Amino acid sequence: MIFFPFTHFNCKTTAFDVIIIGAGASGLIAAIYAARRGRKTAIVDHADQAGRKIRVSGGGHCNITNRRITVDDYFGKDHGFCTYALKQFPPRLVFSMLRNAGIETEEREHGRIFCKNGAGEIVSYLVRAAIDAGVHFFLNTKVSGISYSTSFCVDGHGLLLESSHLLVATGGLARPQIGATAFGYTLAKQFGHTVIPLKPALTGLILSPDDPLLNLQGISLLARLQIKGKYKPVEEPLLFTHQGISGPSVLQISCFWEKEDVIAINFLPSEDLIEQMHKPDNGKLPVKNLVTKFLPERLVKALIPEHLSCRKVAELSRKDRIIIARQVHDYPVAPEDVEGFHRAEVTLGGVSTLEIIPESMESRLKKGLFFCGEVLDITGKLGGYNIHWAFASGYLAGQQL
Repeated sequence: MIFFPFTHFNCKTTAFDVIIIGAGASGLIAAIYAARRGRKTAIVDHADQAGRKIRVSGGGHCNITNRRITVDDYFGKDHGFCTYALKQFPPRLVFSMLRNAGIETEEREHGRIFCKNGAGEIVSYLVRAAIDAGVHFFLNTKVSGISYSTSFCVDGHGLLLESSHLLVATGGLARPQIGATAFGYTLAKQFGHTVIPLKPALTGLILSPDDPLLNLQGISLLARLQIKGKYKPVEEPLLFTHQGISGPSVLQISCFWEKEDVIAINFLPSEDLIEQMHKPDNGKLPVKNLVTKFLPERLVKALIPEHLSCRKVAELSRKDRIIIARQVHDYPVAPEDVEGFHRAEVTLGGVSTLEIIPESMESRLKKGLFFCGEVLDITGKLGGYNIHWAFASGYLAGQQL
């Protein structure tokens, strides 16, 4: 991949029509569309290469969009804010972009679209498209401050840029190990914006040290999870880790789990264990033998009380059968916390969308200041929704800057 960062000199100010802080998915798309409209556009990023988070997303294959995107797939104080952007940049435009770029995709469960030959392809395409459109890259450039008098002035430790339009596309706090920082939120507050409290999302859950489900790491199975008293259930794979539970089902639940919430887990959503216990052929089996037909032995040992697991199914009372069935189909888990930002896919919370114009991504508080992508209080479910939001909001900002 070839980058063309400017060579710069101290005290020299370079004027642009548009300055974008952040060379991730939203910043790159915004830069492409702004530059294609004839705007002299600059991207500034402290990383030494563009699209670092895209590269590691989706296990290195970038879950780039989802065939079934709706506004209800997003969270935030006002998740309806994303309606206009999603209408302007639906999945078919992502498919069109990928076809034009010659990037092959593969569709997986639940309409999730991945880059077949790796995430590097989409990053290379976006950077190449930006350079072809005339975008100027200032990579490996840490911004020391941004001020405003008659225009925005960006100070990059001797590099001085100025513009009447500034787009904040800095992403969130997720994955600090690849460069995520709080800079975008600090900048938003500098210009009077409200930042909704930030939390890790699309991440695993940590169980207490004495939880029976601890030490089952490596076990993976389809499960149905629901936070008791709120939200609809999520049925996807669950993975046990050394700290607790993870996997797609848990990542989804983490978006709206709060401390003190109890999660009900159905470890066997495809079967009715009561019905299985009523079958004559299963009556002579010890309980553990019956349940291990469907679930891993280590999990069964953790779920079924020892005084019941060795008894024959036919010997069980109605009360005992209900106890066993509840352990399998309605197991209560009270996590201690979510895993931190270092394991999170995205950030929940961000710049309040009540202070942003949804048709342009421009600030209602400061003319010429724009926000897009993860820095805003919009978070998507697992499955390509967040990168699509980055593209959709960046596209909209790029059309308006």
